[in-house]
Amino acid sequence: MRTLTDLANVLIGCRVVTRARWERAARIGRGDPTMTLDALTNDPPAWFTPSAADTSDIPHGLTDYQRDAIDLWLNGDDTPLERQLAINQFILLEKLGAGGQGDVYRSRQLNPPRFVAVKTLRRDTESDRARFELEARAMMKVQHPGIARFYLYERVRDAANKPTDEYLIAMEFADGTDLHRLIRWSGPVPWSFAVKWAIDLLGGLAIIHQNGFIHRDVKPANVIALGPPPEPGTAPGATAAKLLDFGAVRKVEQRGPTDANRRIFVGTREYAPPEQWEERIYPASDLYALGGTLFYAITGRPPFEIEGRDAIAFMKAHMRAPIPDASEHNLEVPKELSRLLQRMLAKRPDARGSADELLAEFRQLLPSDGSVPMTIAQPVQTVKPSQPASPPLPYRSARTAEVESRGKLDRALDSVLSGLERVFLPDRLRASPGHEPPINERLVALLRRPFVLFLLLAMVVLLVVWAML
Repeated sequence: MRTLTDLANVLIGCRVVTRARWERAARIGRGDPTMTLDALTNDPPAWFTPSAADTSDIPHGLTDYQRDAIDLWLNGDDTPLERQLAINQFILLEKLGAGGQGDVYRSRQLNPPRFVAVKTLRRDTESDRARFELEARAMMKVQHPGIARFYLYERVRDAANKPTDEYLIAMEFADGTDLHRLIRWSGPVPWSFAVKWAIDLLGGLAIIHQNGFIHRDVKPANVIALGPPPEPGTAPGATAAKLLDFGAVRKVEQRGPTDANRRIFVGTREYAPPEQWEERIYPASDLYALGGTLFYAITGRPPFEIEGRDAIAFMKAHMRAPIPDASEHNLEVPKELSRLLQRMLAKRPDARGSADELLAEFRQLLPSDGSVPMTIAQPVQTVKPSQPASPPLPYRSARTAEVESRGKLDRALDSVLSGLERVFLPDRLRASPGHEPPINERLVALLRRPFVLFLLLAMVVLLVVWAML
């Protein structure tokens, strides 16, 4: 049974609280864990120093994420609490997301004191680790307002300060809302804001491409909108957009042979360009994905919508389906913008242009006086036509055959997991549709729920009894 003394050792050792703050909270709690944690939560955190000018926004001493981790640990969860609260010199404040490569946290760096986004990285081989380290250090030299800046890359150390097999990158924390959530909550944004954000993001992509990198996973969830809400009375120039998550970044000359050998699709189905489905990437691949992201921002839907997110159907749509016209889904979108997005969504990479070329064209669409109409865009309500049969693909690679063979199994597993997650996982722990982590991580999340483990054990017992009858 874990005690308050055990908890004190962890929290003080992780520098989440000071000894003086713990002793004060312990006196208030009088041996009661809940009252003690309440006292720690009500006090500001140890790293917080209020300014003389403004003390109105004082953070809680324990965040909801930290409090949940502590409660689970006190109730017998086997996950080491130290690893959930701190990594190296970073105090973990909030879990922002999880993916196949690692987890992302909003964190407080102790030296220098600042908020950062920390992403943990799991690398299977030494060559993978060495390659990522080289690219991470190179990305630290890439600076642009439209890119979340890399601060450092280092090896994670355990409680005894010994290096582990895990690595982390610390990046600039962009305090805003990602486009995926923004559009789901508020609907399509006025087209002028999308033009302003395109200018920010194309400027960042131009710098990335000039330095020899390709992002490979531009999508709404990886774009943060900063500033006031995009609504009437707000000028587009008062807002900004920033590109995040460089976990899939590659050098231009590395066209994916390693990923091809491991049969791993990199990207997001709704936004991956035709060539990326065949493990071929170019700087123009990012432009296609950005075009789809902007399409989503002004229409409220991706360029291609596929029921059940079937991989084969998405691949065929990106490769062969007609390029959609944004103005047909949102009457407020000017034809000039729609044509520009169609160019970015061209099937052939060489037909999309470069980030610099597109940047110049988007700048022409945004008047310097900010006089673009601020009407809130409403998507056009249309009857969804039946999809015509896709014409045969021009070629069929080993990758295409592999995706087709796995399609039915993937859909079945996804349906089963989605049902279990709706029943057993609270909303805050479920990924948004289209942004689910890999299947193995979803299984682990489910198995960490005590009731799921109980049901699984009960099923095993029933099977054993049935087999013995």
